[in-house]
Amino acid sequence: MKRTFEMALSVLGIMASLVMVGTGIVFLYLTKSEKFLQYLEAGWSESENAYTLEQLGQAGTMFIIPGLLGIALGLCAVWLLKGNRNSTVAGWGLIAVSVALCFVSLFAAIPGLFYTAAGILSLARKPQLKMSKALR
Repeated sequence: MKRTFEMALSVLGIMASLVMVGTGIVFLYLTKSEKFLQYLEAGWSESENAYTLEQLGQAGTMFIIPGLLGIALGLCAVWLLKGNRNSTVAGWGLIAVSVALCFVSLFAAIPGLFYTAAGILSLARKPQLKMSKALR
């Protein structure tokens, strides 16, 4: 049985995780950017600037860490689903990945939705039994 839909949902989860990593990198870049620092100094007070930079740094790490975890574990699940190696392990793994990502960061709920849907589908769809030539 082909697991095309489960693999597509897993790839969408991987792509959403990539977007998370990219967003986190942009946030961390903004904390070091001279133009952004000049923009902050022009309109805000010193305490507001410090708070904004602190929040951007924290948000950057809270996007990057679960994004990298989602990419790595999503690729492992796609590898298990490809060729229908072990769909039960892949299904439970995808559900566990989505729960773990949401515990690490609530921002990972979007990739977690894709991983949860793919996990449920891979558990619900049972592989078809092949009939031997003698029984046909």
